[in-house]
Amino acid sequence: MVLALAAEEITFWQIILVVGVVVIVAVIALLSLLLSFVGSIEAGVQRVEDAARGVAGNTANIKVALTVADSLDEVADEARRHAQLLGVGA
Repeated sequence: MVLALAAEEITFWQIILVVGVVVIVAVIALLSLLLSFVGSIEAGVQRVEDAARGVAGNTANIKVALTVADSLDEVADEARRHAQLLGVGA
């Protein structure tokens, strides 16, 4: 039983091994790049979430503000009616 390989077979296996190493290095590089992109996206999402929380905090009492605005309109109308009854203003 002969276990020796011909020169062409040795060259073939060397080429295959080099191609395999190149593929592995490329996969590692691409996965590293992907992890970098994911980290960047995650940081951006965190900034957007923080901004959204700020907006939510700023608008938490919007119903109260709208009610106050409506009440102020009613107070202004009432003041105009009083001014007309008293003959003050135009």
